[in-house]
Amino acid sequence: MYDLIIIGGGPAGITAAATAINQRMETLIIAERWGGQTTYAMQLEDMEGRETITGETLLDAFRRQLDYLGFVRDFDTVTRVMPVEKNFAVDTIRGDRYEGRTLIMATGAKPQRLNVPGETRLAGYGLSYSATTHAGLFLGKDVAVVGTGRRAQWATADLARKAHQAYLLAPEPLPDTPLVHRLRQMPNVEIAESAAVREVYGERFVEGIAVATPEGEERKIPVKGVFVKLPRTPNSDLVREWVDCDSRGHIIVDVYCATSWPGVFAAGDVTHVSEQALVHIGEGAKATISAYHYLLMH
Repeated sequence: MYDLIIIGGGPAGITAAATAINQRMETLIIAERWGGQTTYAMQLEDMEGRETITGETLLDAFRRQLDYLGFVRDFDTVTRVMPVEKNFAVDTIRGDRYEGRTLIMATGAKPQRLNVPGETRLAGYGLSYSATTHAGLFLGKDVAVVGTGRRAQWATADLARKAHQAYLLAPEPLPDTPLVHRLRQMPNVEIAESAAVREVYGERFVEGIAVATPEGEERKIPVKGVFVKLPRTPNSDLVREWVDCDSRGHIIVDVYCATSWPGVFAAGDVTHVSEQALVHIGEGAKATISAYHYLLMH
């Protein structure tokens, strides 16, 4: 019986596990691999002296600690999580079953990809899935944001304050909202609705993005950065039947990362928080501290 079982190997899960070890909790973290879904590292052609603090150094130290203490981690896929009396049982694809007194869901969210030539090769070389993390690296440059929803709209507004020119390439028509009205008024924002991305191109770094217009024309837009802000699906299926989630599947938590089910906590992209790794680090630590306090009271 573990004091705490953590599911997920991204920034929130890794930090939660390291925090639990420091609290001398009997801890197990289960993940398919380290790192989570989002690539936080970014290299650019003229990046010297313009690093951003992403938390990667701290996460690397936590990962080394967990790798050294091999008995606290299991690289496996969780197939089922269920409450058993006042505890929790976690089954894995290899047939193992673990039981814990508390549980942290740090399972992240699955981003929708462009699935076009150049996306995989240029990810981390000008192509990003996190404007919150990387927007500051593109001061004075031309950038493109791909997406229709509020995440894409806010990313465009953010980048418009930093970049020289921001293109919002919306696969669908944009809704009529105050934020969209504001974007249309920004002098350095160009909006292309119903645009279909065909390719992200560049030899070593992003040099541009190719799109097809609704009229069927092919257009190449020279940019140094591409931000993919398509919908993400929270990985909450394991607990969605018995833990409260919002309409999109995010696990609902309070300010202490506690869910609707006593003893279950959640952190990171599976909840509705900032996508920035630094925030996930803080939320992971907070979730463990809350789980520790729960154990002290029970």
